[in-house]
Amino acid sequence: MSDAPDKSKIVSYKFHHIDTNKCKRCEAFSCEDACFRGIYKVLNKDSEPMCVVVEEREDHCIKCHICTTACKLRAITID
Repeated sequence: MSDAPDKSKIVSYKFHHIDTNKCKRCEAFSCEDACFRGIYKVLNKDSEPMCVVVEEREDHCIKCHICTTACKLRAITID
């Protein structure tokens, strides 16, 4: 087993998981634009971006995976 610290920071919701360390390098905010159901919101766009799930909208997700392919950094996964 490795003693190296885990540098990933995964924020989990019901079935969405976002690696917020990858979000920090984002410049496109494509998850927010790609999701036609308004599931994602990007906070701190001018400083240290972080994608979050709008929790009251998560149940509207149809798991189309447009967001996972739109995110070039592959920060989003869906169960």
